[in-house]
Amino acid sequence: MKKRKVSIFMKLFFTYLISSFAAFILFSFIFYLLFNNNLKQSFLDSMETQQEQVVQILELAYQEENKEAIISTLNIINDQEHRSIFIYDENGQLLYRFSTLQEPIHIEEEMVQKALQGTSVKEFIKEKANPLFIMASPIETNEFDFDEKVVVIALHNYFGVVNGIKGLFLLAGAITIVVTTLFLYTLSKKITAPLREMNHVAMEYAKGDFTNKVKIKSQDEIGQLGKTFNYMANELSSLDLMRKEFVANVSHDMRSPLTSINGFVGALLDGTIPKNQQKRYLYLMKDETERLIKLVNDLLDIARIEAGQVSIQPINYNLSEQIRKLIAKMEPELIKHNIDIEFQGNLDEDIEVYADPNRMDQVFGNLLQNAVNFSPENGLVTIGINELNHNVMVIIKDEGTGIKKEELKYIWDRFFKVDKARSKKGGTGIGLSIVKHIIDLHQAKIDVKSEVGVGTTFCVTLPKFSLKK
Repeated sequence: MKKRKVSIFMKLFFTYLISSFAAFILFSFIFYLLFNNNLKQSFLDSMETQQEQVVQILELAYQEENKEAIISTLNIINDQEHRSIFIYDENGQLLYRFSTLQEPIHIEEEMVQKALQGTSVKEFIKEKANPLFIMASPIETNEFDFDEKVVVIALHNYFGVVNGIKGLFLLAGAITIVVTTLFLYTLSKKITAPLREMNHVAMEYAKGDFTNKVKIKSQDEIGQLGKTFNYMANELSSLDLMRKEFVANVSHDMRSPLTSINGFVGALLDGTIPKNQQKRYLYLMKDETERLIKLVNDLLDIARIEAGQVSIQPINYNLSEQIRKLIAKMEPELIKHNIDIEFQGNLDEDIEVYADPNRMDQVFGNLLQNAVNFSPENGLVTIGINELNHNVMVIIKDEGTGIKKEELKYIWDRFFKVDKARSKKGGTGIGLSIVKHIIDLHQAKIDVKSEVGVGTTFCVTLPKFSLKK
């Protein structure tokens, strides 16, 4: 069964909504508990105030010697549906009852007796599912000897007050939920809008169009992600351009020798080339074949390196001998380009390093080949070997066109060529990338210094010997 697609917007919206509802429910529960306790306390405080009023009315009535005033006054102040007043004598007999309820309220005799003994009693009871707040307290005065000894006040509209507040609370809650839902919907839309834009831009990148950019509207994590998208687009665009140039260069570098070989073979087969010159053309074909082999080897090397399939086997070996053989091997190239090579130091002195000789031969061969390719006619290539404590530095310097300062950091990238002038010299743009990968595998160091119109110098630093026995 195909899973239903759920967008980040819906996940974010419902997460916010559920969190808000959970917080609202928790708030409502805590608010209800606090409100309920506060309301109960308010009812109790109200009864104490009313008890004081009853005592004051009794004092006034006795002062004026008019007991009828007690009845009339208490009837007036008790003209409410939520309050009942009961007054008892010293024997616990009911003297006055002021209540608007149809059904009488049952007052426990025990409460009245405790009040007669001078103890104020407060209780919260339920009478036929109707909560009652009852307070029985003694009537105390120093001025008069009252027949009335106990006053009992009952408040019986607790649910009415609670339901009234509950209705207002539910109305406020409904309005809050609607407003909160609309706000969360708008907020979720706003938060996910950059993500939808990034998704659209990413689809354009997948189609090979790197011109679209994400609009940065914030400095938060989403804004940082947008900047990363734009940086990725620039890198992909640059890589795509280098890839196209690489394909064009490789196609050219493969077509040229293949065309030459095909032409020479055809000329040999049809007898166009005289027999006394056939050997010369065979050597030319050999040179072109070696060019193709080197190109294919470079492509295979970069593929293996990127797949993590290249390893090194470092040993102690004679670096000076390796450089001597490399110079001898490059002699035809030097003669062909009319370039001199100069060795700084004693070439006959043997210096050992700890490295993989085959891979380092590839490194020095690439660097020396580049120096020859980019040196001018009658130019000079300098090679030096310097011992520095436990390290050995190999320096290869040319007097070529040089590299711009802002392009130096890109020369190790695969397929990268520094400029059109160098592109005309041939090559695929992966030689220096291979060099850097091999140096990194050795955990060694390679530096480059260059100045346009002056030349380029590469410095490779290797350990002088192995510390392992």
